[in-house]
Amino acid sequence: MLHYIEMHHIKLTPLALLTGSLLVTTAFAAPTVDKEGNTGYATAAECDAAVIAGTARFYQPVTQMPTKLQKGEKRVSKGKLSDLGPAYQLGACDLGVGRKNGRNGVSKALQGKYVPFSPDSAVNLYADATGKTVRASMAQCDNRFSGAFPRAVPVPPPAPVAVAPAPAPAPAPVVAAPAPAPAPVVVPAPAPAPVAKKGITPYVFGTLGAVNDSVNYGAPAGLSNVGDSDRQSGGQLGVGLQFNDLLGAELFYQGGKKHEYTAFNGTGYDIGVKALGARLTLGTNVTEKLRLFGKLGAARVTHDLFTGGDESKTRALLGAGLTYSLSENLGVRFDYDHIRRQGSSTNPRWGNIDYFGLGLQYSF
Repeated sequence: MLHYIEMHHIKLTPLALLTGSLLVTTAFAAPTVDKEGNTGYATAAECDAAVIAGTARFYQPVTQMPTKLQKGEKRVSKGKLSDLGPAYQLGACDLGVGRKNGRNGVSKALQGKYVPFSPDSAVNLYADATGKTVRASMAQCDNRFSGAFPRAVPVPPPAPVAVAPAPAPAPAPVVAAPAPAPAPVVVPAPAPAPVAKKGITPYVFGTLGAVNDSVNYGAPAGLSNVGDSDRQSGGQLGVGLQFNDLLGAELFYQGGKKHEYTAFNGTGYDIGVKALGARLTLGTNVTEKLRLFGKLGAARVTHDLFTGGDESKTRALLGAGLTYSLSENLGVRFDYDHIRRQGSSTNPRWGNIDYFGLGLQYSF
């Protein structure tokens, strides 16, 4: 039984009212706001209170990333935060975290703060081989929560109901046996939704470095024959598509300064070379930020001729590279490409082209 204390004789002075108002106003600090307008609170209690009061601005992702299965996970489906169970009927106030296991968390400004999420927030639901949901992430960007699941906003208990005092017990009351507790109702788990198709990530890149080339040329006069190699500055620009964690494809253009070759009689030649190519990439993440990959493809190589004009040949290409993430979208990139030489029967006979470059890659 609940009994309430009557307060007929308590008077609130203006000083008391002002003091109470200041205490309520300063109870919670203003939330932290990142550049996208998302908010975070210093404590879980502040975040919970804002959600319950209806004043919280729920987190809205701004980037896009495909889903990524982790160890023990067999499939992934789309859903809402409230699909994780009744505990999430008000949403979540989760501790903001940074990048881990190849996936980001929240913006740097909100890391260490408690970030509110709506019960209608779209999430990726990762399941094991039995169909049990074992992890959730933010749907649009696949950003991670602080744990396998976000921290739910506690549902406040119902307000107490005042009841009148019980009457004095009658003499020799008859004590009835308590009614048995109802058996728990088992609600079957919903069938897993269809597996979400992984997205394709486009990117652009540019590098600057050095181009090594060589040539053997038999001139008609004989004395101006050339057998020389040269290194000049060059660069590559390209676009790519990352189909999944392993496989990708790229188109690129390579150019640079003209190579300076000297004939046996001292005659000098300035010979330009450029290449337009396509290649497949196959790689994997060595660490959370470092990725190594190999390259296989072909390039259409165009050389200036010693006698004027130019010629183009399609040649095989092998290579390797690496990227190191600086942020969710931007990374440092290193490239090595080896374009195979032509057959020995040609004149001029161009040698292998080797390119070494360092630059940036931006993923969308």
